[in-house]
Amino acid sequence: MSATAAAPFPRLQLGAVFAVLGCVLIGVTAARVTGYANAPAPAPIATLALHFNDMPDGSVAVLNATNGATVATIPARGGGFIRSTMRVLATERAHDNIGPATPFILEQMPGGTFELSDPATGQNLDLVAFGPTNEAEFASIFFASGAKK
Repeated sequence: MSATAAAPFPRLQLGAVFAVLGCVLIGVTAARVTGYANAPAPAPIATLALHFNDMPDGSVAVLNATNGATVATIPARGGGFIRSTMRVLATERAHDNIGPATPFILEQMPGGTFELSDPATGQNLDLVAFGPTNEAEFASIFFASGAKK
């Protein structure tokens, strides 16, 4: 006779698995019923509308969409995170046949973090998810515009 045929059924472990699953289901149900799962997002402290324009020398001009002033210039071989992020958002616009007329929105949130959104496509990026160094690149643009904390 084999060793597995003689072993008793592990009822205690099976009961523990069902207990954990039951707790998870109760927790999810409570969150849904109370509205905890659908908490509204906090309102931003400050907002900046931006256009990103490619220049003939390979640099990128960052313009304040409200007054057209140049906020920053990203050199031809610099600003890798900003360039790649904006390239992804611009590709999404091109895929949806949306032009560059609608500005991108850079927002400072209550915790001091930043979010970048594209109202034209509905994309929203929580920049803190990319690490403090990458978020700081966008923060420098935000504060260079004269926006206050």
